[in-house]
Amino acid sequence: MLWFLEHYGIAYVVAALCLLEVVIKGMVHRTYCRLERAAGNIGKSKHRLMKALRVKFDTCYQLKIGVPNVEIFVEKYLRHYRVFGLYLQTWESVCNLFMLLTMLISLGGGIFTLYLGMAQEVVFISLGCGIAGNGIILLFDCLYGINNKRELLRVDILDFLENIYKPRLENETFHSQMLEEYQQEYFEETGRESKVVSLNSREEEKVPEYPIEFTKEEEEVIRDVIREYMG
Repeated sequence: MLWFLEHYGIAYVVAALCLLEVVIKGMVHRTYCRLERAAGNIGKSKHRLMKALRVKFDTCYQLKIGVPNVEIFVEKYLRHYRVFGLYLQTWESVCNLFMLLTMLISLGGGIFTLYLGMAQEVVFISLGCGIAGNGIILLFDCLYGINNKRELLRVDILDFLENIYKPRLENETFHSQMLEEYQQEYFEETGRESKVVSLNSREEEKVPEYPIEFTKEEEEVIRDVIREYMG
């Protein structure tokens, strides 16, 4: 034990914790960057979170339930998103725990080595390593801007669902007749072929009606929505 303390063991432990925290923060930052890129094209994105949001949102309107509170809907999915089996916010909490541990180990180690009467160099290195390590962690916090990225991601998803997708689905589900009349009045031309794209992408062509078939994934989503709605 004394050999470990005399050979700057506390400094090595603090440095290892700081390095591990920076690596975890980098992983969280990269995850948010990927999510942001996917959210920028959420309508066509194949990212599992964006696809799940889109499918669940669409299913709620197909079942004529709707999504009254889009903000809570988005927040639920963001909070339940996992990376390597842990929630993203859990990873952030682990980083905060490491920061606290570096402070406690550095301070406690410095006091303990001083109590044992070790050289001042050992005491100062133990304390200084903790201060420098936490300074580096705060610097990376500023560079990564994880809190800001989380908020930007949330805003991007909300913007698409609230301002683009929700109005479209409401018109297709609850106001289909009015939408058809609007198309006939403003978008259909007589005597020549219309070059205007139909607003209702689901009713672009009149095709024979066939029995609706769902994939296993879609059936599971529909059952999940019904269970939540029926309580």
